[in-house]
Amino acid sequence: MSIFVTVILFIIVFSILVLAHELGHFIAAKRSGIKVEEFGIGFPPRIWGRKKGETLYSINAIPFGGFVKLFGMEGEGPSLPGAAGTKRSLKNFSNRSMRTRAKVMVAGVFMNLVLAWVLLSIGFSFGMQPLLVSDDVFPAVDNGVVVLQEGAVVESVEPGSSASLMGILPGDSIVRFEGDSVVDIEQVDEILANPVGQYVVARGGELFWTNLTQGDYDVLVESGGAVLGAAFKEMFYFPRVRIHEVDFESNAYRGGLRSNDVVIAINDTEIYSLPQFRGVIEDLDEATITVYRDGVRKDLLIDLDVERRIIVSGVVKDKPAYNAGLEDGDVIASVNGKFITESSDFVAYVTEHKDEVLGLSIQRGDEVLFKEVKPEDGKLGVYLSELYSGEYSGFSVYNVDQFTSVVEIKNEQYPFYTAPFYALSETWRMTKLTSVFFVDFLKQFVQTGEVSENVAGPVGIAKMTGVFAREGLIPLLRFIALLSISLAVLNILPFPALDGGKLLFIFIEFVVGRKVPMKWENYIHLFGYLLIVALIFAVTYRDILSWVGA
Repeated sequence: MSIFVTVILFIIVFSILVLAHELGHFIAAKRSGIKVEEFGIGFPPRIWGRKKGETLYSINAIPFGGFVKLFGMEGEGPSLPGAAGTKRSLKNFSNRSMRTRAKVMVAGVFMNLVLAWVLLSIGFSFGMQPLLVSDDVFPAVDNGVVVLQEGAVVESVEPGSSASLMGILPGDSIVRFEGDSVVDIEQVDEILANPVGQYVVARGGELFWTNLTQGDYDVLVESGGAVLGAAFKEMFYFPRVRIHEVDFESNAYRGGLRSNDVVIAINDTEIYSLPQFRGVIEDLDEATITVYRDGVRKDLLIDLDVERRIIVSGVVKDKPAYNAGLEDGDVIASVNGKFITESSDFVAYVTEHKDEVLGLSIQRGDEVLFKEVKPEDGKLGVYLSELYSGEYSGFSVYNVDQFTSVVEIKNEQYPFYTAPFYALSETWRMTKLTSVFFVDFLKQFVQTGEVSENVAGPVGIAKMTGVFAREGLIPLLRFIALLSISLAVLNILPFPALDGGKLLFIFIEFVVGRKVPMKWENYIHLFGYLLIVALIFAVTYRDILSWVGA
């Protein structure tokens, strides 16, 4: 999609949002009997105008949203003929009661929420991906709405590229690079910038190694080939610890712990990885373990008595461990008769005895097996995690840092007569989440003076508009709904120049018993307006640099 088309789409989307907001003010003012001097689409200079009743309806040259001009909004203004308190006098906004003025101010925000609700109702009627934040991922995965795949999942491969040379195919997952787990998007960016090295790729439930040498890479670059030539699906870091098994007769089971529970926190400390789990739980006799299960968070008080062991979390195809018959989930009890409980100690032992045949004692379910394996280049071709179990606690847990890709987000579709109810719930939920986001943003901005990378200006929003438009009409409607909610929340903030700032002055009037002089109120709103414009320029500058560099 060209930049020109993207800009046109952005202007249309932005205009819909602003016009809906101003229509709210317009309707509320009309219903309250306040004189609306002008309702304009776009901003002056005026191209066309027609007066109907007391209101001038206009189309203007600058195609960004629109405006409503209320009589007496910016000051007392000239009085209309008629005694104070008459219908003629009450057409002046500033003469109306605090309740009426507040209702007119809130109406724009309300209309943006209504617009979001209508758009989400349409989306859910035809089938639409839900609006998800990080806290929604567990329920969405369990319900089958979100499908994840471990690693950085390859979406496409360019012919003749480095990825093609290495035998990487669409649907493959790159799970490790140069011996390190791929655990964040920055690591993927590093691979894209300098792809020379050894890869561990997952395909069809099996792992295999592949390499890109410096010589092959140089030849590809000189011939104009793609540097890596692999495009990746959307990525999501899913760093949580899962409970592996729970003994039916254990204290853990009696405390409520179950297999496949996701550990969220221990004694209110958020848990994101197995090393962190180990560090928090190691010296505790009991702990309150917060878990996620079937869409519900549960706090469980568990008596603890745990021991640590090594467990296999991945086996590379055609490497020594694979050829010796080791499997994912095997527990390594000992090596050459030496009892080892930490994966780092095991790796060190294998490196030290790399020229020897190693005897591994393996526990697989209720079986105890013995495997002989000789390292290749000091490696077994096996990946390890740590397993916790306890004679009295009766539960075990293992994981690796699991960086995953979103391979599918399924649509949610409801009958047209129930879709509005789901849409109403979704609108309310997203309004609360957006409110929390804006409050956190303001705290960060006040404390550090820095603008979060999650905040986008007009250029960033225009870019996203183009992205969602390419996905189709329903994704674009969902995006407009989210923007409408964001505009509503932003406008209700008690900041000068915003509707919330004007509500704040009405509240001050209520507390003090008299109005703040209009001159000073206008000065304060002007100051707020200049701050907002400065912030928009700063964010826009950053978005332009990002877009140009993208």
